[in-house]
Amino acid sequence: MTNVAKDSPLKPFAWQESCWSQLIQQHQSGRLPHALLIAGEEGVGKHHLAKAFAAYLLCRTPNNGACGTCATCLLFAAGTHPDLLEIRPESEGKQIRIEQIRSLQQYANKTAQQGGFRVVILKPADAMNINAANALLKNLEEPGENILFILLTHRLSAVIPTIRSRCQQFSLPIPNDEQSLIWLKNHLSSQASLHAEKLLKMAQGNPLMAQELALESLHKQRDKLVSLMEGLTRGSDPVELAPSFIEGEIRWTLRWMQQWLTDWCRWSITEDEASISFPDMLPLYRQWQHTATLNHAQALFRDVGRLRTQLASGANPNAQLAMEALLIRWADKMLV
Repeated sequence: MTNVAKDSPLKPFAWQESCWSQLIQQHQSGRLPHALLIAGEEGVGKHHLAKAFAAYLLCRTPNNGACGTCATCLLFAAGTHPDLLEIRPESEGKQIRIEQIRSLQQYANKTAQQGGFRVVILKPADAMNINAANALLKNLEEPGENILFILLTHRLSAVIPTIRSRCQQFSLPIPNDEQSLIWLKNHLSSQASLHAEKLLKMAQGNPLMAQELALESLHKQRDKLVSLMEGLTRGSDPVELAPSFIEGEIRWTLRWMQQWLTDWCRWSITEDEASISFPDMLPLYRQWQHTATLNHAQALFRDVGRLRTQLASGANPNAQLAMEALLIRWADKMLV
């Protein structure tokens, strides 16, 4: 790799080297497809890999990575490279609009301003309705010369099949714990790094997600959610608790609720406290052991998942009403 700064957007993460090597070899051998679909769980660095590969393709003097010093690399680092286009929803949880895809069509019909590749990064690829997806298909079917589409998703099954079929798919695995902990300890404050293993466990091995979990705002939200769940378990009214449950980032609230269910199911089978991802939930796990069954927990996991899918796909349910219904089902399945 070239000598650029550690974790520069011009180079991949250490755990992405295998996928990176495949991409470089395809390009150097003239076998690079016109569209890539990079899939992997949240927190494994899909966007980082896409940006690094875009930098490599746009670089004037690449080796096995972008040089970091040529004029195009400097434009890239400044976020002003005219031959890189990124498309994403205008706000969290919204869909990519068809107007955004139409602007992409105009971009795809132009020649590269720097005389080389043009790169389009679209994330998440599952955040398009059928009209936007059909508009994108026209570009994937007739891509033009020297243009690469890089689509990213952590919900591969939600990407429309006709889109998937026109892309070469890459799957980014979760790094092993050793790689993750090395990276994580270098990217946390000295205080937070003391809890690196706990954070990684809560993030189910995803290092970037573990880094996000170290944020004070998320730490406070999770502590509050634990307290609310304690109240629900003691018999508090689900409808009265619902407004507090939707405070903060609801995507994290729903993720934690699913993780707790998975954690409880694992513990209820093995009774191995060392394997618990959320030790502070153990008192509640013990109470649920007397009132819930694995079937109930699995059904509730699916209920939470449906709401997560609705929100991730850009649907806009009434958050408070949806949470009220979810908490009523939680009380019915886990606490009776």
